[in-house]
Amino acid sequence: MPLSDPHRYRDKTADRMAWFMRTRQRELRPLITPELIAEHMRDPSGATTHHSTQLQEVLNLLRSAPTTGKPFAYIEVPYKRYRIGRMRGRGHAPDIARGPVYDNERAAIHAVFLARLDWLGLLPKSRRHKQAAGAWS
Repeated sequence: MPLSDPHRYRDKTADRMAWFMRTRQRELRPLITPELIAEHMRDPSGATTHHSTQLQEVLNLLRSAPTTGKPFAYIEVPYKRYRIGRMRGRGHAPDIARGPVYDNERAAIHAVFLARLDWLGLLPKSRRHKQAAGAWS
């Protein structure tokens, strides 16, 4: 059936992205193991060692997640104080957590990794991100 009135057509991009994220989360959930989390903690940025294929797959998913609500590392004082922030919609300032302060970038990046896993519901219940409770302003 041809498209006769473009104003009546609903863009299905958001539906497809939601389906993709659900499917990818389901596929990658078994990869989230204590060993994978430990690998990320040893070298969060992959600067000194190559990340395993499994960790790279998980990081690709975390990076491709929608922006609104996504945790990120906020540099309060360069090279000294880091916090976790949460992005909001376009035109809105991000929320910065009142919770833990990190004294180095590696710790902050790993905390963001755990926060993003928790945000997407991929963090095992035994490892739930302790910072999430009551940390947001």
